[in-house]
Amino acid sequence: MMPTAVRMPDLATHHGPHGLTITASALATVPLVQAHLAIPLVLRDRFDLAVCDVLAACWPDLPACTYFEQFGGTVAISRKRQWLILSLTCTADLLPLLADTLAAVVGAQYTDDRVRIASSKAGQQASLVTAQPAADSARRLWGEFYEQPPPFADPSPDPDDVAEVSARQVAAAHSECISPGRSQLVVVGDIDEERTFDCLERALSVWIEPPLAAREDTTGRPARAAGYRIVTHHRPGWQQSHIRLAAESISRTNRSGFAAAQIASLILGGAFSSRINAVLREEHGLAYRALASVTDHLDDDVLVIEADVSSSGTAEAMSHLARLLEEFAAAGPTDREREAAIGYITGKHALSLGSQGGRAACVLSYLTSGIPASGIADILERIARLTHAEVRAAAALYGPDRMSGVVCGNATELPDRWF
Repeated sequence: MMPTAVRMPDLATHHGPHGLTITASALATVPLVQAHLAIPLVLRDRFDLAVCDVLAACWPDLPACTYFEQFGGTVAISRKRQWLILSLTCTADLLPLLADTLAAVVGAQYTDDRVRIASSKAGQQASLVTAQPAADSARRLWGEFYEQPPPFADPSPDPDDVAEVSARQVAAAHSECISPGRSQLVVVGDIDEERTFDCLERALSVWIEPPLAAREDTTGRPARAAGYRIVTHHRPGWQQSHIRLAAESISRTNRSGFAAAQIASLILGGAFSSRINAVLREEHGLAYRALASVTDHLDDDVLVIEADVSSSGTAEAMSHLARLLEEFAAAGPTDREREAAIGYITGKHALSLGSQGGRAACVLSYLTSGIPASGIADILERIARLTHAEVRAAAALYGPDRMSGVVCGNATELPDRWF
């Protein structure tokens, strides 16, 4: 049975005078409004990463954010690779306050005391992330995949760099990075779209583009490392091994190929019933977690495979992975797997687009990946029409001979290279 087509939401787009793109969608499931502002950062090196993380840590304590929260609003700030994301949620009647809060944040000033407090918070967070084995594995994966990974590939800045950040450096980063040009603002909720555009444009009219010379684009695609290899990194004392593999996937600019890659990765490792999870975890009990997904990483589309396995079962898990990848690349999925995956991803989108938070997150993820809002419907339509041959062609890119990556763990009895 073919899945029911997803009813696409009404989306309205407005381009502000200073380059800000606002996408609004009315959804009155509850009397709330959510706004998600994504700003591309200028990150040339790891110290820039530290400066921008301190900048982000300043925002929750701004007087405007504190005032917003006194009315029941919520404030969240995060960094997703090269994007700084500010999220505000409040009752729909407080839309003008939300707009004023956005304007106050993008016009923030940075005192020595404010930066000192933020630096302490950002430093603690950086230390926690850096201490996690997963962060070390991620750094090593991208070190194998790319010739020179850019700084925003790193899960966290160096805590020592964070401690050296000054108020002057944060203010300079704000002037350079916090710009409406190429920024995306998504607003979803119990709203009138035209009134929302008017309210936001009035409040944000003072947010202007800095000089063009300051808008250096550091988000371009880095060079791939030559060849393909999977190496072992010995981590004494680790109780489990991290398998981290990556392969080039089909670019999102090829809409049909991108749709096929989404389905192929879902079948391979994107659901509990996927092949990797079924074999490594359910059948052989080797993995604590096992998954695969296509992600927009550093302006590339990359299949990433992650498996956390017992130290004693590492070699066996890699053997099963090599066989799974070889079989999948050669034959692709079965028709039953393809149909089930199409139904799953269609239903997942329907659920996401039916809630305010899900719709806002979905639209923002497309926009920050370089896909216009209209691409949501286009890609879902292409997914629904996918043939076995199209998904098999995507699967062919994921053979073991096309993988780069690392096996991190207590590797005294493991080979230096794999596959």
